Order: sequence, then structure tokens, then C-alpha cells
Amino acid sequence: METKRMKTFVTGLDEILSGGLPRGHVVLVSGHPGTMKSTFAYAMLYHNAKERAARGLYITLEQTRKSFESQMASMGFDTGHVRRRLHVLDGASIRKGLLPGPSQVWMDFMYRTMNTKKDIWGIDLLVIDSLEALEVLAQMQDRRTDLFGLLEWLRDFGATSLLVTEGATDELIVENDGTHIRRDEGFLADGIIELKMHPISDTDVQRRIRVIKMRGSHHKTGFYTLVFEDGRFQATRAMSR
Repeated sequence: METKRMKTFVTGLDEILSGGLPRGHVVLVSGHPGTMKSTFAYAMLYHNAKERAARGLYITLEQTRKSFESQMASMGFDTGHVRRRLHVLDGASIRKGLLPGPSQVWMDFMYRTMNTKKDIWGIDLLVIDSLEALEVLAQMQDRRTDLFGLLEWLRDFGATSLLVTEGATDELIVENDGTHIRRDEGFLADGIIELKMHPISDTDVQRRIRVIKMRGSHHKTGFYTLVFEDGRFQATRAMSR
């Protein structure tokens, strides 16, 4: 049976992924600062809302809704055009009225908030930006267990979900006691899309993208050049250098 997919609306990337992301998948969008992770994730929600009438929810935990929408407008997106189908929720809205407490209390409250939004609007696509901010706000104590619970909940939620995460998924995390542990989210997620800045000369860099893994898809894992222009991304074959 053919897998139903959600288009990324990145020219070239959808062809690599046989039409887009498998519906219901939880996919990491990873990369260091400046690689346009948030813009990449928002663009997918924006174009699906505009061209396919899909309903999206973007949760930004590091910016206010006003600041985030202003940033996206400056990147060429007409945020007002899709406001009825693409909703932005910021961390302050989620925390409003919630007293500090154990991680599970915070996570349960966020889950209830998301379920309420789904009941009211319906949600086809979801973005949480970022995973690191969520860890801090939720005061996660057992990272592996909490992440496993989060990803399982997102799969049950039913939307195609993007988790924006800082750094590469194969990097080690330094704990407070100085020990190094492996990142677990790469193993737990259904897919990983990595964005990076690649030096092409002593003075110039180029944005690149690759699909590290995508369950249910046959795809190439090499890097492609990522170009952003007029509110749209394009992935083209990268030069060997």
C-alpha cells in the first residue's frame, strides 16, 4: 500500500523523499544556529496551509508569537494570508497560569493545550521549536525516558511533527557532572533532516541539507545545496568540494 505523504514544498527534496514526509512521522530538523531550521519548518507549514489547506500549529518556545511572525514576514511569508489555517503558539501562552512543578506536570499541561487546539482547529502538521527549550522549560530529569514519552505521544497525536533541534544528532551532550552521553532523539525519531553551513572557500559558506534517515522511504543520504529565495527553498545537487 502506498504511503501517504505531506509535501515539504522544497523543490528537489520532495523528489528525494518520493513525495514528502510520511504522514504521522516525527521528524527532527537539526542543525547549528544560522542554518535556517525555523524558517525551513515554518515554510513547510506555510505552503501546506496556502496550497493544500492543511492546518498547522507552530509552537515557538524561544520567541513571542509577535516576534516570530514578524521574523517570518521579513523572510517573505505573508503570515496574514494563512492565519486561519496556520496558528503560532508561544511558550508564554502555554505557561500562562501554570505553576512551576515536576517535568510531567508541565508536559501534561502542554499535551492538554495541544489536544485542545486540535479539537478546535484540527492539526495536520505540528512544529515544536526547539527541543532544547522544551527540555529546559519542562525541567526534564530523565532525558531518555522523557523524550521517549514525548515522541510516543506525538505519534499518537496523529499529526506529522517536526522537532527543531540544535546541533547535529550525532554529537555528544555534556552533562552537569562533565560526563558525555549520546543524544537519544536521533534513535527515537522516525526521520532526521540535517541542515548545515558548508565552507566552499576561505571566505564563503553554503547552506546544505541531507536526509539522514526517514523510515518508510528509500532516499539518498548525501548533502544537497539548500537555496532560499522569495519564501521558498530549493535543494540541488551539491558540488563535490
